[in-house]
Amino acid sequence: MRDNPFDEIADEYEAWYATRLGAFVVAQEQEALLEAVSTVPGRVLEVGAGSGWWSRILARRGASVVALEPSAAMRRVGAAQGVEAIDWVAGTADRLPFQSETFDVVLLMTVLEFVSEPTHALSEAWRVLRPGGTLVVGHLDALSPWAALYRRFGDRGIAPWTRARFVESDDVADWLGRPADVRSSRVFLAPSASPPFEDADRAGRLAGNAGALAVLRWRKPA
Repeated sequence: MRDNPFDEIADEYEAWYATRLGAFVVAQEQEALLEAVSTVPGRVLEVGAGSGWWSRILARRGASVVALEPSAAMRRVGAAQGVEAIDWVAGTADRLPFQSETFDVVLLMTVLEFVSEPTHALSEAWRVLRPGGTLVVGHLDALSPWAALYRRFGDRGIAPWTRARFVESDDVADWLGRPADVRSSRVFLAPSASPPFEDADRAGRLAGNAGALAVLRWRKPA
């Protein structure tokens, strides 16, 4: 096994988004992201950018994006997309190679699940954020049906879930040391849901499912 579990899945990482369920889920997640970021243009840092899915969305909306990713295979796949407004950088969340107060937006999407020191990662994200800037954190809710599925994957030795931790939004706020200004959730359907997914998502919400993706936003005081 390679040192970074994401190296093993880089080439097929985005293939799930092309499935019917994947397309529905990522559309819901994109809606939550853009709602949280609100004003996109500016300098954006995506920490743990993976293959750059979210970086590409923000770059195409006018942002200048730095995509920081520890996996060389993921960086290769992301850079091959050829989006000029994205600058790919090797690095880890707990020691960001940037000066303080550098970025207008810092984004971590399903990253804290895989870092060894989430408190350090959030402290670093806050450090490099400019006053008046926006920190957005998306995480997989520990109480959602999707987290239960991914725990099962981890038990079966499926990368990258063998190294994942699942938390609740209160945990993230505690790690940063301040309550989020805004919270939202998306993707209430179960992983086994059948189309139409819009109906399944409404049913999941009515049934009391926790949303798979929780998104938190903070504004750094000016």
